[in-house]
Amino acid sequence: MFQCDDGLQAEGELTSTECAKANVADMVFLVDGSSSIGISNFQEVRKFLRSVVTGLDIGPDKVRIGLAQYSDETYQEFLLKDHMDKTSLLEAVDTFQYRTGGTETGKAIDFLQTQYFTEEAGSRAGQRVPQIAVVITDGDSTDDVIAPAQRLRQQGVIVFGIGVGAANLKELESIANRPPERFLSSISNYAALQTLKDSLLKTVCISVEDQKQALAERFADIFFLVDSGVTAAEFQQIRSILTRLANQLNIGASAYRLGWAQYGQDVKVEHLLNAHQTKNETLNDVKRFRQRKLQPNEPRNLGKALMYASTNLFTSDAGSRAEQGYRPFLVVISGKDSDDPVYRESRLIKSSGITVVGLSLGASMQEMRIVATPPYIYQSVTNIVPIMRAAFETEEAETALTGDCKAAKLADIVFIVDGSGSIGAPNFQLVRSFLHSIVKGLEVSPSRVRVGIVMYNEIATAQVYLNTFKNKDELLKYIKILPYHGGGTQTGEALKFALEKVFIKQKGSRKDSGVQQVAVVITDGESQDSVSTPAAELRRAGVTVYAVGVKDANRAQLVEMASYPTNKHKFIVDSFAKLKSLEQSLQKSLCQNILRSAISVSSRGNAIKEGCVQKEEADIFFLIDESGSIYPNDFKDMKKFMIEFLNTFNIGPQHVRIGVVKYAHSPDLEFDLTAHSDVKSLENAVEAIRQIGGGTETGRALTSMVPHYKRALDTRGHEVPEYLVVITDGKSADEVKVPAEQVRAQGVTVYAIGVKSADPVQLLEIAGDPKRTFFVNHFDNLTPIKDDIITDICSTEACRDIQGDIFFLTDSSESIDEEEFQKIKDFMKFVISKSTIGENKVHVGVMQFSTSYNLEFPLNQYYSKDDILRAIDDMKQMNEATSTGKAITEVSRYFDAARGGRPGLRQNLIVITDGKAQDDVRGPAEALRNKGVEIYAIGVKNYNPTQLKEISGYSHRVYSEKDFDALKDLETELVLELCTNTVCEKQQADLVFLLDQSSSFSQEVYTIMKKITTDLVNSFKVSENLVRVGLAQFSDDVNHEFYLNQFNSQEVVNKHILNMTQRGGNTYIGLALDSIRGYFEASRGSRISAGISQNLVLITDGSSHDDVEDAADHLRALGIEVFAIGIEDVHDLELLQITGTPERVFTVNNFGRLDEVKQKVVETICKSKLHIHDKLFQPNISVSSSMYGVSGAQQQGFQVFRGSAFTISCSVQPQYPGGSFQLNFTSINSVNNSNSEPAVNHTAHFLFPVAEPAHQGSYSCVYHVSAFSQDFSSESRLLSVTVTDPEPFIIRAVVLPLTQLLGIVGLYFYCKATRGRRPSRQEDIELDYLGVPAEEEGAQGAE
Repeated sequence: MFQCDDGLQAEGELTSTECAKANVADMVFLVDGSSSIGISNFQEVRKFLRSVVTGLDIGPDKVRIGLAQYSDETYQEFLLKDHMDKTSLLEAVDTFQYRTGGTETGKAIDFLQTQYFTEEAGSRAGQRVPQIAVVITDGDSTDDVIAPAQRLRQQGVIVFGIGVGAANLKELESIANRPPERFLSSISNYAALQTLKDSLLKTVCISVEDQKQALAERFADIFFLVDSGVTAAEFQQIRSILTRLANQLNIGASAYRLGWAQYGQDVKVEHLLNAHQTKNETLNDVKRFRQRKLQPNEPRNLGKALMYASTNLFTSDAGSRAEQGYRPFLVVISGKDSDDPVYRESRLIKSSGITVVGLSLGASMQEMRIVATPPYIYQSVTNIVPIMRAAFETEEAETALTGDCKAAKLADIVFIVDGSGSIGAPNFQLVRSFLHSIVKGLEVSPSRVRVGIVMYNEIATAQVYLNTFKNKDELLKYIKILPYHGGGTQTGEALKFALEKVFIKQKGSRKDSGVQQVAVVITDGESQDSVSTPAAELRRAGVTVYAVGVKDANRAQLVEMASYPTNKHKFIVDSFAKLKSLEQSLQKSLCQNILRSAISVSSRGNAIKEGCVQKEEADIFFLIDESGSIYPNDFKDMKKFMIEFLNTFNIGPQHVRIGVVKYAHSPDLEFDLTAHSDVKSLENAVEAIRQIGGGTETGRALTSMVPHYKRALDTRGHEVPEYLVVITDGKSADEVKVPAEQVRAQGVTVYAIGVKSADPVQLLEIAGDPKRTFFVNHFDNLTPIKDDIITDICSTEACRDIQGDIFFLTDSSESIDEEEFQKIKDFMKFVISKSTIGENKVHVGVMQFSTSYNLEFPLNQYYSKDDILRAIDDMKQMNEATSTGKAITEVSRYFDAARGGRPGLRQNLIVITDGKAQDDVRGPAEALRNKGVEIYAIGVKNYNPTQLKEISGYSHRVYSEKDFDALKDLETELVLELCTNTVCEKQQADLVFLLDQSSSFSQEVYTIMKKITTDLVNSFKVSENLVRVGLAQFSDDVNHEFYLNQFNSQEVVNKHILNMTQRGGNTYIGLALDSIRGYFEASRGSRISAGISQNLVLITDGSSHDDVEDAADHLRALGIEVFAIGIEDVHDLELLQITGTPERVFTVNNFGRLDEVKQKVVETICKSKLHIHDKLFQPNISVSSSMYGVSGAQQQGFQVFRGSAFTISCSVQPQYPGGSFQLNFTSINSVNNSNSEPAVNHTAHFLFPVAEPAHQGSYSCVYHVSAFSQDFSSESRLLSVTVTDPEPFIIRAVVLPLTQLLGIVGLYFYCKATRGRRPSRQEDIELDYLGVPAEEEGAQGAE
């Protein structure tokens, strides 16, 4: 084994702790023997090799050593098979000669691969022995090293690199395995090699042991569950299968184990997994296996048998070794469909980590697909033994990229993995497998999903940074040898480490580029330090945190760590063996959340904003807890929550008003509803709130709100919707129920948000409605709640004037239990409750489906909300299989006018399913969408993400939830989506297409791209006055096809596009972006100066050969909205640099799917608007007074006299016709007022006939103008006006001129008296002072 002899141990050179189990390896040293080393340094290399070899246990079945030397040639010093004992090996090390020459490291690495790591040379790779190479060099290679090193590593060799002196470390990094922190060492000179020996051996030993575990053969526990009702011949075939498998597999106590049982009405166990320990005993038992004769009409209950197998056949008492990492298989052989339900039972056994293999000897394939784990579903015994054997011996199940993971292309994901002693080495191997499977299912690459790994016990270390690996396969190989050290558990420290050391730009984080940041914490116990604050800081930094707990993990700490909503971000299993069952659900959740964040979080924000614009009037108070239990950062989170909240609404005295009351022992009005009339002043007021501290008396604070709402009515003058948002972190010391009822009795809708230690019962008493009651584990999680509350507030107005058809198509299969079915009904009822039901408003229909379908009611049956809700309550579940495609085909008919549909209005289908459809869904769904019906696909639990996408047609209309409880998180989001207007708002636009015509496209794909471009053109009204279109193609250079002022009809534009030809070449996007700027000039037809929206659509399939960022920045700086459609292996981050926002990046796997993103592109372009407010000139403000008769336009302050008349004038440079001016006034007592006048010739005058002290204060002019269906405004500087008493002015006005007159007269007589004589010097000075030049006066005297 890797160990030191006694002498070396006595010298303290190495302890054998790390090497105790590393008892076998093949290690080859590749030594640089070039001339740059020199004989003395080469001797140091020999000494180093000798000391390493001396410390190893050399032998044919232990450690084997090989040595190669290289310069510009390669030299075979000795192979792995040459020296099987330490004595001859040391002699060979001492005597190999120094060769000299150049440095061709790449050639030498290839030499190792072909001449050393082969079976002929003594390598035992085929026997699962770890393969190690150690490269020692001191200089740059004159040939390429990257490809040879990659080939060696791909062969499974772990490569260590030692750089000496001036060695090129960058080059060595490309040779050695990653991460370099583990596999690369650097020393200043050869003499220092000896100091490196211990650390190198320690690292090598750890790697050998980890690699040994990774390479170890993985055995399985295999149990056959046989239908007793098969024919005698079939039973004989089954026994033959068992016999052949027992002969071919390595059966033994520590190898494969076989068990079998048969079932009819009940289960008869024949042979448990631990019944025998040897192959012969197992084979003898197979011979004794006899078919049980069924009673007449005896049912064959596979569902019951599966449940029995789950609870009795795979326990440790029954011989299962799942807890030790052995893979469990259940082979179900069925002769007919079960007489009892199988769906839930199948799901249960698979969820426990058992892989189910299904073999039909008469059962339907439909049932087999329900029972078995894909792809292990078979219909024939022909050739079944080698197929099954291959399945059992495949140690690494193929992980296919699911539809959502293919689409989830952009994220930085860091796994924070507990490596403490409570896990144990066997279980940590299961953690490695779990990580391996998750990462394998992601789109990992430097430009797509990046992965980092932090390991921790008492301390945290970064095993993999986000920029460590460029190659997914090498990352996966490294995951297999992640080191396990044991020790304590300080999860909080690991979270802090990840934030400060891993989620940073220098280590590959792309947060600054808008890429989603994700952390996945995996732990099995209770952290010895606090996780609450570190987790909150991580989430505050924008990181989405998933918490995965295993076995004894502390559930409360998992909740403290997980992002909101917790049920979507917290996972827990009771054993490491069940991590396998978690792989799919966690991977789905990760990918779907990444996808939703990239595609629909922003669109949800847009929907909320659109819905809330329609919230014309409302009065909203925040009642915030400021007690001493709230930390300063928590209080900041509350203020951030309020600021984000108020920014959603149209703030103003006649629109939405906001007030804040804070409380501890007693309430304190921070500012009333009338205090601030615009968003900016509200933001400043919220930022200025200071926390005082104290106890928590929420009831008293609620009581104080009653007069505030009465005063709100007085100041508003009429009733408007009123809301109260209460935020508290603890249990109130006083009673809250009655005070809250008093507030709600005034018609106030109350939302109660509890944080940390808030009392759930009190929260419900405050809100009076569980749907308006929220709880989060930390203040930073307030932000996600914001959208839920705002959506609830805004949805009523958003849905008020909507007309349309909504049809629910709900899964009613046997996989859904009674409680889950009720949750589906509750979900539908909530959506309906928010809709305006009526004969001329919203119509609702409902259909259930499983194998067949059941129409509950069509769209034209009920026009009353109560009738619809009653009909949903009366629904009975069907309890069959899942045929979604068939149901979509059937429901399609009910959107037709003949069956109650209204095709002229917006029509929506909402499909809710929890499993994979047993039939095709793409065709029926596509046919329905072609009729103009928008489909929303909601998947729960075991949904198939690919099918959801096929049903909806668009990623932004796919929703997935972990369980049925999570449907309530979706309710308000879907309501607002259904009610938000989706008609294209862009009546006028300039739209330029930039098409990639490089050689990477086939002619067929190029034709498809042109067709898609014409489809996009057809989505707009092309004309000179509405939408103008321009187009250019690019590769190495740019071909200008037509400018914006060239064609004025769709027909001409499309004809030109379809006649274009492809020229080929490379992809220079930066060059094309620079060139396309010319299209957005007035001479080329651009209407940017008229405020018309400017848009560029780029379609490309490859990474650019030049820089794109500067060119894209220049375009966007001009106000051009840039959209990018990327195809296949396009560089996602590059597209993000081009568009500046993920909202305008669309990627598809191939051009054939471009049609799927077309509608989303159109919708996004339609919603994009030119930011005219950035281009609106600032108004001027001036004041004139009847007393002064002069303008104060250039003055910051101006005085007018009490009783006099004065006029404030507003004007703006002509830019857009019409508009109005609003004169805002804030008195010295902070009283706000405003008045409006129409803009006549871009000017308005506000006359004040009699100036009073009440007119003192600050004035500003706000110019409002409507252009292109949008409202814009611009505000002038502030002008201060002071009203003064006129008496002091009169005194100054009379006395000062009189004094000046007397002075002039005196000067006149003085000059007259002194005429004719030269003034003295003193007089000269005095005259100079008075402004009369002495020379001039003298000249006058001379006259």
